[in-house]
Amino acid sequence: MKNVLKGVAILCAAVLVAPAARADDLPNFNKRGDSDKEFAKRVGIAIVKKARPTTKDFTLQDFKFKDAKEGRTELHIEIGYKGATGFTKYTANPVVIIDTSNKDKWEVLRIDYKDNNRLTFSRKNVESLVKEFNDASK
Repeated sequence: MKNVLKGVAILCAAVLVAPAARADDLPNFNKRGDSDKEFAKRVGIAIVKKARPTTKDFTLQDFKFKDAKEGRTELHIEIGYKGATGFTKYTANPVVIIDTSNKDKWEVLRIDYKDNNRLTFSRKNVESLVKEFNDASK
């Protein structure tokens, strides 16, 4: 009986710790670091993994920060990835719309995602990533 209770306690602790570890993997838009390229790659990988969970082998091909209007910036990313089988290469083009009116506190407003994969991606997962990015940046 004691071993069963220990196992349940360990399982509960693992469940509580796992989401926190996952949030640490997400890039923080308020602590981007010195390398815009590395930051854009981390953002692109996070988006593609949410849109298509079985992807692997990511390569950042291009990225640009564009000022859309006063207080708004768009992060355009072009990132290559391989599908679940690892044979077919695809290119994703996510665009992250960011509220940059406060230079010290960026907020992700929306993510527009498209790629050249014929299969449908998870729009719901991409939309949920907006909140996750903002929570990770607090």
